[in-house]
Parts: sequence; structure tokens; C-alpha cells
Amino acid sequence: MIRYLHRNLIIEEADVPADLSLLDYLRDNRGIKASKEGCASGDCGACTVALGYVNADSKLEYRSVNACICPASELQGADLITAGDLETAEGLHPLQQAFVTEHASQCGFCTPGFIVSGFTLLEHVNSPSLDQIRQAVAGNLCRCTGYGPIIKAIANTAPSYTSSIAKQQVLESLMSLKHSARHEQANETQAFMLPETLQQLGACMRSHPNAELIAGGTDLMLEITQQLKNKSSMISLSRIHALQKIETTDHQVVMGAGVSFNQMLHWANHYMPPLAHLLIHIGSDQIRNRGTLGGNLGTASPIGDLAPVLLALDARIHLWHPEGSRSMPLDSYFLGYRKTALKVGEIIHSLEFKLPQVSDLWVIDKVSKRVEDDISAICMALWARSNEGVIVDFRLGLGGVAATPIRATDIENRIIGQTLGSIKHADLESLVKASITPLDDLRATAAYRIHCTSALLFEGLKQLGPSKETSNEC
Repeated sequence: MIRYLHRNLIIEEADVPADLSLLDYLRDNRGIKASKEGCASGDCGACTVALGYVNADSKLEYRSVNACICPASELQGADLITAGDLETAEGLHPLQQAFVTEHASQCGFCTPGFIVSGFTLLEHVNSPSLDQIRQAVAGNLCRCTGYGPIIKAIANTAPSYTSSIAKQQVLESLMSLKHSARHEQANETQAFMLPETLQQLGACMRSHPNAELIAGGTDLMLEITQQLKNKSSMISLSRIHALQKIETTDHQVVMGAGVSFNQMLHWANHYMPPLAHLLIHIGSDQIRNRGTLGGNLGTASPIGDLAPVLLALDARIHLWHPEGSRSMPLDSYFLGYRKTALKVGEIIHSLEFKLPQVSDLWVIDKVSKRVEDDISAICMALWARSNEGVIVDFRLGLGGVAATPIRATDIENRIIGQTLGSIKHADLESLVKASITPLDDLRATAAYRIHCTSALLFEGLKQLGPSKETSNEC
């Protein structure tokens, strides 16, 4: 049984299949056709809806999500808003009217998704900048209208925008829903379980040993939508509060595996701006609202963007099992292509690392075919310290250059002890070529990855100190 709010009414649904997507549920079960299927992979944004939740501060917060790769059962305890729900008693929602006025729609297939993305932005940000508007619609594709009128429509709506949501009423309904339905969320007889504590998670895992674990589902749900696999039973980690904490001291960070990319982005804006710059280019708002730190590492993809960063930070990974916990250096966690040190019944609990200090060099760079919403061909994270022109400590994390993300210790050992003015690009390229065996696939050739790695490394090291001779040295 799931219970959620829609148009100020509580909707109850029994026997929701674990692998039923929110988009299919809306269109096939509820007859709500505003949300469209374009890609079934979270790329085009035609299916975008907003889900409102009670956040940790007991306030109402709306998040845009791709309905095509969000399980329908994640509606539990949420307020659902589609583009068709925004009309007011007076007529069109102001944002909808602006799309008409600015001719921001032609075929209209993508328009509902754009409307919801714009709505979510305006609910969160007063007077958003053009850059914020562009970021809000970065996960929505338009093939015929062009983005100029769309961005203009959102920008023109912003100055006089007033929310049409009865937020206090919705908040009270969701709070009531949360309390009344709490026992259902971890019900071990359901196909899709939503435990709220690690203790409840352990009970669900014991009763359903073959159930798949799902966090944001931005990767796992593709097995359903793209490969047409069936998932009869799943356990969601999305409501376990212990996995969603970020604990920061002056020098140390413990970040829960359930922390979303957007939650991490908000944190990084204050503590690690280079990481924030990377995160803003991982997926879109719809993806960053669902994707998690643990999910990114759990897939063990060789091109996962967070692993190189955490490897350069010398992070430790903490693993949890109903019978106990353990931890290890992150570079011991990746065992092979899509293989990790996780044992049966274990989950990623959190990551722990030291914050770079003001005097440290900290560089993160990503190469991809598109600037926005694209997978890396290569990702590099570099951390270094120098003393009187000599590199005294150095760490390098790389993604896309091997079967797993790697800590490039051979390169590190050759860099430590070098003087800044003595490092030449040609030497770095020879060192990189001798130290790594990169992937060779459709995204980039092995030769291109070697070239990019050496170039990124050279440009990164140049930031550690002024060039002493020519632009070919650092």
C-alpha cells in the first residue's frame, strides 16, 4: 500500500509492482497523460514531475524528478504535481501563460516537462538568475522551439511569481500521512519496501534475501526501462535518515551514502567549490535530486564521476551489514570491472575524508562530449602540496582510464619531489602512457584518453605555482 497526496486528495494504491515506474503508473493506472515518455532513461525530461516532501527542517520542499526512472512506490508520503495540476481557478498558471505569450512551445511534447522544471525552480528561488534558469532546464530537451523563448518565459514569470500551492495545508496533510502510514513503509510483505532505519532495513533484508537494493534508481531503473528486466522485489534506501547525513568538522567530513547529488552540491558550494563545479555538470536537477553518493560508488562504473574525487581525497569507505560494520581505503574497494569488495548483505554506509586546506592545490576536471548532462570520457581529481617550489605530497584519482576508477600511485610517486619548474608536458605524457592502460570505446580512444590525462595533469600542476620558464613547463 502506498499513500500520497494529489490535488489535495490522499490517494491510496494497493499491490503496486516493485518495478512499476512512476511514469507508467501515471499514464496507465491513473490516466494522467501530461507527462510523456521520450527516452525512458532520464535524459530528455519530457516525463518530469515534481514531488513534494517534508524535509529535515519540517518544511515543504519540491523536487523535480524523471518519472520514467523513478519507482511508482516512491510516491509514498509525497505531494505529486504534474504540469496538468498547475492550472488555477482563474485559468492557466502564470508560467503556462508565459509559455503561450513567448511562443515557447511548438509541438508541445516536451513542454509539460519544461513547465514542471520551471515551476520547481520558482518555488525554491526568488528572482533566479539566467544561469539558474538554464541549469533548471538543463535536463529538458527541446527539438523544435529552441531554448531562447523557454528561458525568457521563465525569466519573465519570476519577478511577480507567487506560489499557488497551499503550502501549510499540504504540509499538514503530508505530516499526517507520514505518521499514519509509517508502519506501511517498512512492511516486509510489500514488493517495494521503504525502511526508515537500519534496523528496519536489516529486517527487510532478512525476510527478502533476494530483493534488490535501490537508492535513487538512476542507474538500476535503466535495467527495467532499457533492458526490460523484471524486478519482483526491491528495498529502497531513500528514506533511511542515517544514510543522509553530512557531518563536517574543521578538517574531517563523514558523508552518508544516501546523500543526493544536489544535497552534496549545496554542501560543496560552502566547503569545496571545485567539487561543486563538477557536481553541477553531473546529470540534471532531475537526476541530482535522485542520484546518490552510494549509488555512484555502488555501480563501480569506471567512469563514475565521484570516485576519482574521493580517491584523490584518500577517502575511507564505511560498509554496513545487519551483523556488523567495517571500513577500508576506497582504493581497496574497487576490485575489477563493476566488481567491489561488498559482501552479500552489505551496503555502503558512508564515506570519510579530510577537507583540503586553503593552501592545498585542489583541481577537478572532466572531459565529455557535452558540457551538460553527459557521461565522462575521463575525470581527473588532483590534490597536492608544495613547499618552497617542491611538490611534497600528491594524490591523483582518475576515472575512464581503466576497468575501475584508480588511484594513480605510480604517477604520484614520480611527481612527489619534483620542482615546479622542472615538470614538462612531454615527460608527463610519457609517464601517463607508461602508468595506465585506458579504455578504448565509443566515448574516446585510448590515445585520446592518454593525451587528455597528461594535458589535464599538466594544467592542474601549473596552478600549484607560477611557471618558471615557458608555457611547456610548470
